[in-house]
Formats: sequence, structure tokens, C-alpha cells
Amino acid sequence: MGNTGWRLEEQREVVLCLHSVHNVQHSPNESYYGMATDHASEVEIPVTSERPARLMAGIDSVLSVRIFLHNRGFPSTTDRPVGQLSLPVREMLDTCGPGLYQTWFLLDAPTPYGGMQRSHTVERFLRALHGVSMELHAPRICLTLLDSSTDPAEWPKDDKDRITYFEPVLISHQQHVQITQAYFDYIERAESSSAARTASKKGGVNAQAPVEASALKAELERLQQQQREEEVTLLQRELDQITEEANRRIEKGNGVIVKLKADLKHLRDVEAAQLQCEHAEAEQRVQTLRQEGQELRQRLENSQDDAAADADLQNLQQEVLVLTNQKDALMKMVQDIYGTAQAAAAGGESNAKAAAARAALASIQVLRRQPCPTAMRASGNTRDRKSMRRGSAKLRTSFFRTHTSC
Repeated sequence: MGNTGWRLEEQREVVLCLHSVHNVQHSPNESYYGMATDHASEVEIPVTSERPARLMAGIDSVLSVRIFLHNRGFPSTTDRPVGQLSLPVREMLDTCGPGLYQTWFLLDAPTPYGGMQRSHTVERFLRALHGVSMELHAPRICLTLLDSSTDPAEWPKDDKDRITYFEPVLISHQQHVQITQAYFDYIERAESSSAARTASKKGGVNAQAPVEASALKAELERLQQQQREEEVTLLQRELDQITEEANRRIEKGNGVIVKLKADLKHLRDVEAAQLQCEHAEAEQRVQTLRQEGQELRQRLENSQDDAAADADLQNLQQEVLVLTNQKDALMKMVQDIYGTAQAAAAGGESNAKAAAARAALASIQVLRRQPCPTAMRASGNTRDRKSMRRGSAKLRTSFFRTHTSC
């Protein structure tokens, strides 16, 4: 529970504990208990000092508890209500902080639930809270109402809980001080009136009674002053501890902020520049690698063309070798024929055959003076290769014609 952070439609589980019931007339055989409700349903939950009740509450809810007296040995249907209290949650949070802690309330007369406007409920709640010290002998109850997630036994161990629930504890202490003061005042008045009656009956005034009353009053004031000083000292100590813890956390936060600023400056001034340089170098390497890749692709394409050229060159070399062998064979045959033709011419044979042999020999000699095909480029000139093949064919045809004519 808390007067801050509670959303309008939010429902929270709260724990209601009934610590004590005072000034209720009952027989020795009767004992008290409470029945609590959140008015969301018709179900009422039993609540005692040993058995707290768990209820669901919203910011605009009203929680109620009704006190019954049970006569031991009799059925519960004979239990009689002696009073009730309604707690408007919103006004309770505004007045007492995030809950109630061992706080006294006057009991209203038991009446049916739901028959009263909220403004009247709020008015009765405030009167029940602030009227305890003025009506010491009226029926009253002591309640604790807190969020189910908190435990009062753990508050001293947690700074946050000590701060959060400081207001409910302070209100409880102030109320107990007021009740104690009211009891002292009541006793003092009772003693004064009793002493006055005794003195009037004896027909004289007892001089010792005013002295004792003054001494008691002085002692009461001393005790009250001492209690206030102790409370102030305790509160000041807690405040100093909280302030010290807050300062320590602030200093720690400042140190973290300074460190983060230094880290940010280092990142901006040093590492950012290094990263920019590395980024530029990486871009340069990427550009270089792209150029190398382009060159490799170009070389790969050229290597494919060179492979085709090498194949053509090998074929041409093979043809050259074959033609060379044929040329040598033809040369020998032509020389033989030419020699035979010369001998025939000396013996008076036909000059026509000798002329044909000379023409064939001249053709072979011209072919031998042509450049070797192996000196051609790998890509080759298609026209030169065709011309060479035609020359070779003509040579063979000329040879065979000459041979035939011979």
C-alpha cells in the first residue's frame, strides 16, 4: 500500500490484523473476534490477533471490520456485535501514509453496511482516529493494515522500508503519547478530586496533597520531556544515517559519471580516430583487392584465349612437320626425275618433260625459301594458313603431274 504509485483501477492484497479491543463490556466467559470485509462480496473473513485477514482493496475501496463477542460453549449464532469500523482507503492513505501500524480507533455502533454515504464514512473514520485520547473509556480497537508484500519485522533492516513506513509508525507513536498523556491527566484530576473530597470530609485541607500532585506533575513532565528527547534523538540518528547513505550513493554516482565521461572522451578522441584510420585502410585494401580481382578475371579470359592459340600452334607445327617431310621426299623425287630428264635430253628425248621437271624443281625451291610457319603468332593468320595449305596442294599436284608425264 502507499499514497503514491497506486493506480486508479489497481487492486492490491492487504493484511488486516486485530491486535486488541478495549472498553467493551463483556462477561468473563466471553471473548472477542472480528469479521472483516472489502464489500466486494458478501463474504466476511474472521480476524483476530493470531489470525490476520487478507483482503483485496483499491484506491476507492472501503474496508470494514465488525467486532463480535462469543460466549464460550454456545453456538456462533448467539454471538453479539458490539461495534464496527469502516476504513476509506483513499482518505486513510492521505492521513496515515502507506498503511496503519498498531493504531487505535473508536468503535461505531453496529449498523448495516452500505447504508451510509462516503462523506459520512470519511467523517466517522477521522473522528475514530483523532478522538481516542479525548474518549478514553469509549470502546476502541487497535489495528494494523499493510500491503501483503511487506513485513514490519524487516523494516529496521532496509533503509527504503524505514523511509516508506516512517509516517505510519510516527502516527502510532504520537497517538500512544497522546493517550498516555490523557491517562496521566485523568489520574491527576481523579487524585485531585479525591483529595479535595477527603479534605472536605475531614473538615480541613490536607497540605500534603497539592505537594504530591505538583511532584507527580513535575515527574510526568520530566518523563514526557525525556521521551520526546529520546524520540528526537532516535529520529535524528535515523535521519543522519539516511543522509549519510544518500551522500554516499550520490558520491558513488558522481564517480561513475566522471568515469563514464572519461571513457567517452577516450573513445571520441583516441579510439574513434583509430577506427577511422582502420576504416580508411580497410576501404583502400578493398579497392586494391577489387582491382586485383579485375586483373585476375582479365588474365583468366586471356589464358583461355592463349590455350586456344596454343592448340592451333600445335596443329600448325604438326602440319609443318608433315609438309617438311613431304617436301624433302618430293625434293628427292624431283631431283631424281630431273636427273633422269637431263639424261633423256642428252639421249635425244622430249624437251617438254625436262621443262616440266625444271618447273617443279623451281616451285619446291621457292617453297623452301618461304618463312617457317612456326614463327607465326599463336593466334595465327587464317589467310596465311589457307595460302600455305593451297601452296602445298599445288606442289603435290605439280609433282604428281610431272611424275606421271615422266
